Amino acid sequence: MSNFEKQIEDFKTFCRNNRLRLREAEDGNPIAQAIGKFSDDQFFCNFRQGTIGVYVMRETPRQFTFLHKKLLKLGCLPTQIGDFEGNYDIEWMNIPPVAKLLKIKKGAAKVKNPTWLKTKNVS
Repeated sequence: MSNFEKQIEDFKTFCRNNRLRLREAEDGNPIAQAIGKFSDDQFFCNFRQGTIGVYVMRETPRQFTFLHKKLLKLGCLPTQIGDFEGNYDIEWMNIPPVAKLLKIKKGAAKVKNPTWLKTKNVS
């Protein structure tokens, strides 16, 4: 297994363990994507040791500036900043608050043990 494949598997495992919305991007790499109005926000595997990438986009420069300041306070390091969108690097330990802010984290499970849902109990 190459280094890239190992980092992709680590990213997938981290997303599953932290209940992030894991999807496959158009290029075949895994991403954790947000829901709602700003569904373009996402975490992606940036193939660097100890960090993952964050991509955000907003409709107006004012919205983006407000979000940019919040992300800097949460420990994101900007790698590429535009007027309406930006890329950041974030360490693994700082991901949960950013995931909650961007609505990438799923809600709590409604059923703690879902095995009883899968068994058919036909009388």
